[in-house]
Amino acid sequence: MNRANKWTRAIFYSLMPLGFLALASNNLSASDSKSKSESEDESFTIKKAIWKYEENRLIVKGKGGEDLEVVLMNAATEDVLESVVSKDDDWRFKIKIEDDTDVPCKVSAKRSADGTMEEMRVKDAPDNCKGDMGGGDGNMPPIANANGPYAGSPNQAVDFSSEGSSDPEMGDLVYIWDFGDGNTSNEANPSHVYNETGLFQVMLTVKDGEGASSEVMTVASIQEGGQPTAVSINSTSQNDIPGEPVPEQPLLNTDDYRVFAVNDLGMHCGDFDTRISSILPPFNVLHATVIRRGLEPEILGPNDVDVYYSAASNPQDPIITTGQNSAQSGPVYSSRNVATGEVFKTNFWDVARDAYDPFYPPGILPAFYPAGPVEDILDLGLPMPNVEQLYLGDFGLSAEQQAMPGRHGPYVENALEKFEAFVTDQPFFIDMFPALGLDRNFQFGYVVEDVNWFEAPGIPISAFDDFGLENPWPLYRVQAKQGETILASVDTVVPISGEANCGACHGAGVDGGNGLATSALAEVASSLDDPMYEMVPDEVSKEYATDLNLVRLHDQKHGTDLENQTPVVCQQCHYTPALDLAQLGPLGPEFDPYGGFANGRNQISVKSMSNVMHSHHGSLTDAGGEPIFPDMPDAIKDEFGVVSNHQERREILQETCYQCHPGRRTDCLRGAMSNGGMLCQDCHGDMMQVGRDFTDKVTPDNPGDFVLGGNFYDTTADPQQPRVPWANEPGCGSCHTGDAMDNMAGMPGTVVNPADTDSNPDNIRLFKAYLSDDDKATPIVPSNKRFAENSIEADNPAVTGPEDPRIGNPMLYRVSVGHEGIFCEACHGATHGIWPNKHDAANDNVAANQLQGHKGTIIECSTCHEGDLGNTLGGPHGMHPVGNTRFADGGHGDMAERNSDECKACHGPDGLGTVLSRMAVTRDLECDSSTAFCPDGNSATFEKGYMVGCVECHENEINHD
Repeated sequence: MNRANKWTRAIFYSLMPLGFLALASNNLSASDSKSKSESEDESFTIKKAIWKYEENRLIVKGKGGEDLEVVLMNAATEDVLESVVSKDDDWRFKIKIEDDTDVPCKVSAKRSADGTMEEMRVKDAPDNCKGDMGGGDGNMPPIANANGPYAGSPNQAVDFSSEGSSDPEMGDLVYIWDFGDGNTSNEANPSHVYNETGLFQVMLTVKDGEGASSEVMTVASIQEGGQPTAVSINSTSQNDIPGEPVPEQPLLNTDDYRVFAVNDLGMHCGDFDTRISSILPPFNVLHATVIRRGLEPEILGPNDVDVYYSAASNPQDPIITTGQNSAQSGPVYSSRNVATGEVFKTNFWDVARDAYDPFYPPGILPAFYPAGPVEDILDLGLPMPNVEQLYLGDFGLSAEQQAMPGRHGPYVENALEKFEAFVTDQPFFIDMFPALGLDRNFQFGYVVEDVNWFEAPGIPISAFDDFGLENPWPLYRVQAKQGETILASVDTVVPISGEANCGACHGAGVDGGNGLATSALAEVASSLDDPMYEMVPDEVSKEYATDLNLVRLHDQKHGTDLENQTPVVCQQCHYTPALDLAQLGPLGPEFDPYGGFANGRNQISVKSMSNVMHSHHGSLTDAGGEPIFPDMPDAIKDEFGVVSNHQERREILQETCYQCHPGRRTDCLRGAMSNGGMLCQDCHGDMMQVGRDFTDKVTPDNPGDFVLGGNFYDTTADPQQPRVPWANEPGCGSCHTGDAMDNMAGMPGTVVNPADTDSNPDNIRLFKAYLSDDDKATPIVPSNKRFAENSIEADNPAVTGPEDPRIGNPMLYRVSVGHEGIFCEACHGATHGIWPNKHDAANDNVAANQLQGHKGTIIECSTCHEGDLGNTLGGPHGMHPVGNTRFADGGHGDMAERNSDECKACHGPDGLGTVLSRMAVTRDLECDSSTAFCPDGNSATFEKGYMVGCVECHENEINHD
């Protein structure tokens, strides 16, 4: 089943024209062109000046004069910031400024040719900008600086400093320090004594005389001997008292090998408490591919190498340096008991045998979790069935089980744990029952061929690190070995969050609940009712009580007796593919083909988990008839890439998706899409759209009436095929619908992205993954597959015949395979966390930095390739070799003349560059001749984010006519 070359052709070389978008050339004929002297007389103006604080970047854009030098200055100090040569009639500055105090409050731009000048105040300039009293009107909030991080020993004073805190109006400040152990101070520079060891979150709040305030966080590491715990590492899921950080495996690499590793989902949800109910088990999946480098790199398999994982840390982890996690969200919780020093990780294994036995055929889970003391199964994950063997092999049922690195020596050991599985072809819900003569209309899946990845399925990592900090983005070190020799290493995020906000409605008032879901209960539980109250963290007791209120409400509304059947796993009745590890589909008394596989599951007569959660909550209204979970407004995004209603949209995200999914503290959507201002609803639709799935017609009186067998992506079908949760999801191709020559931007219903985060004009990619007038929020499936996921082909092993409606449908991004057989996530990062993370020190950026020397998509050919790749467009998505290569040093000239459309696909029909031709990192490249951009004719510096065209280094060979 070796069709890697076919996949490559389908993804990267399909350039068939769509005719959807007519792109007019920007070239002018001789009769239309203007002389330089005429250009100088044109109006010279600054169109916009804005400070983008998230990126520490000043963006200034204007018009007036073609191929003329424009000098940008601080209007107050006349300091020159930078100069550029205008393209056509436009000019643009993108200036990185690390220190807020160097940001100008007002800029002036001067056209060198005639001295014409314009000034403009910088929008969103920081309050301490350079030149006057700041960027805002009226009273401006003070600036808080907590300095830190701090370190010390128990029972010895630690000195804190607020130096750098100030009031723009030069008024007096009030200081409020919260030391994280229950003590506070109103001194500007206090000393404080901690009685216990631990890592404490410290918050400084400063207020001015008008009541405006600012706050900032840092940490204080209190250890015997005063040495800071400068790591956040997660090696075990056992509750115990930590000592020194566990030792880490050496980060070693050889020149000849590379290993790529990534979590498949970008986030994994868990529980703080499982005694009453468990939403999902601790179960993280890592995929890894090992490469032998060369001119033609080779993917290695289990006969060549073994792959292992262990816990790792990032010395610059923001949770250590700022007290916030890698998504810059927080504050985070601590699970460390101040009195005893014990860290609470999870109580999952106390309930695991009973709670999760129904999700396996009888006798399977006891084989992996045998009877005996619970201590015998701590740090052991749930077993993962080998679905490749089950569906594509000998139909046998076997399973792999992963463990935590500290299982045999918690808080002391950090052992290498082997990736227990290697997958050649990945089945994805292909439904084996028709082959057994059992037709139940449950075919929606496919087989992803030649994934060739090592898999560690079910690593049971919990939400708190070894020192009790809630870190959703812990790192694991993945290493390829031959015998005892380490060939390659990489550190990758293994995400986990126990954050859910069910208590906002289902919690007691004393626990912060609003009463919306508890007012009808005869008895409302609070954290004070937890028999483990004060022996476990407060958030664990709150979740215990919230879960109890939830099952009581279910019992009251549906006549069940869940309160006396704990622990409850909702998916035992409400089907979800997420817990259908053997991919058997819904099972229950009405459909149990093996006479016992259902094992207590009752999923045929009730709606799915996604359906009941999204549809029910999405339909709720308050006393005034307004939705409790409000609709998300469309983004209002300007030509500079600024979403003017971003704050409003973020607040609504908190009130909707982030009420249940990890977000308020975790911010699980934190990668490239988040950087651009996209939110959950821009990809998935609203709650009601997500909730309408294939179980919509199912009731206890109408069991098994699953609506399946149609084409979910066909929006013209009547009736429409509803979605299957976890299977029908938006993909890359839903927004990246093609290239500069052939895309869907501008088609009716599309929402086009006007500019990127560097204020480069876009108008190629979409900002919403579905058409605005589509009530189903069906993900867009493009005809141009250059940037799309794999498609289901007619010869896919899951396809039943030429009329199978699945043919041509997209596979999921997280299982798709791209360039030369490397899985897509290996180079782009995991879904919901697509690289890069905008925060440089974030753990999400560590892997790319280690592999190629900078964050973001793996774009450096030298990561895998050695030698001269020549003049080719055989790279990912039809790319040419990147960097200082023969291709860049003039080798592409003949190709541009022979087939300029290939160049236009990314560099634009006018040859002036597009968002698809941006520099991934700042580079110095050779020039062919003297140009405005490269005046010495030797070399020029291309800044990161610069849209490379065909005019910087030579004449425009694309539009030479």
